[in-house]
Amino acid sequence: MRATFPRMGTSWVAFKTLIENLGVEVVLPEPANRELVKFGVKHSPEFVCFPFKPTLGELKSALDKGADTIIMAIDCGPCRFGFYASVQERILRDAGYDKFRLIPLDQADLLNFQWVQTLFKISGKSSFSLYPKFVKSVLYFLKKAKYLEDIQTAEGIFRAYERNQGDTTKIVNSLLHKLDETNTNKGLREFRSVIKNDFEHLDIDKTRKPLKVGLAGEIYISLEPYVNLDIRRKLGEMGVEIYQCLSLWDWIAHKFHLNYHRKWLEHLAKPYMPMDIGGECVWVIGQYIDNAKAGFDGFVHSYPFTCMPEVTARTIITNKLKGIYDLPIIYFSFDEQSGIEGFRTRLEAFVDLMRGRRTKKKNETIKSSIHSNNNYGSHFYQECLKLVQQS
Repeated sequence: MRATFPRMGTSWVAFKTLIENLGVEVVLPEPANRELVKFGVKHSPEFVCFPFKPTLGELKSALDKGADTIIMAIDCGPCRFGFYASVQERILRDAGYDKFRLIPLDQADLLNFQWVQTLFKISGKSSFSLYPKFVKSVLYFLKKAKYLEDIQTAEGIFRAYERNQGDTTKIVNSLLHKLDETNTNKGLREFRSVIKNDFEHLDIDKTRKPLKVGLAGEIYISLEPYVNLDIRRKLGEMGVEIYQCLSLWDWIAHKFHLNYHRKWLEHLAKPYMPMDIGGECVWVIGQYIDNAKAGFDGFVHSYPFTCMPEVTARTIITNKLKGIYDLPIIYFSFDEQSGIEGFRTRLEAFVDLMRGRRTKKKNETIKSSIHSNNNYGSHFYQECLKLVQQS
């Protein structure tokens, strides 16, 4: 058996460990690129949301490399993501790829533990001898998912301070390779120290006062750099510090009902969105309010073109919340027509706007700033801020 799955940014590192420790060979698809998106556009329904198209192209590339098993997450509710697996399977078979099986991974509620049966199905075994491998596989998956979030957190902070543009990107790529190669209990226990040590050696200018921007939106668009035109790197290289709580680990904790930060965001959003309508709508609204109260300089909302939940969040923020909290926000809806130059121009204008607002308020006392709130963000987020000041 040779299994594959969509990469979804850097999440492939954790999923690769999950499958390989079950004794199954993993065939990684090519990273999302122009040719894969073209295949997806050609074979997909015209008005399907954009993540459907690059993931379809990725699965096609993996089948071309010899994969015979596709693992695709499914969900329930109003979001069209729930139909991805069945529709993509039909399209691939119609395109001539008939020698594969598709295993749906139900992630509606991880506490129902249907995913356990799915993992046994992937392994092709169900004997008790598989249980030690199963436990190891899940534990390594969870640990790597958390470290991927830590790398993302450090990247969002340190890039705004780097003296030599591109150094942070090199460190991130190196850490992803190290994390992929780390498959021992000792190595994983110590990997957070590896992350901190690598970033401590980055040549930074700690005298800078970078803009603080919250980044939120639909999960695939937010995590896949090719489809979001590498927005995190571009903002960081413009001197912007990124705060992004959305990650694979954040999603897993939510599905296990252990994500208390998301529950806090739901509480903030409840007066404006009292129910889950799919996607990340509720949490986008909650994070906008949370970031505004924390004294952020701006907010970026990115989502697929035609995504109903995200368009709903945009409407609520524009028509209601922006007048209350006065936090500058820019929206990006991505599809196969998104162009880099117009995107860059809008980003630069938004950064200029935020700098202008900060200059105008520089003589005012803003007590709700991030620098004065030592409790804001995760513990590792605070550690990274301290590392910057100690460097």
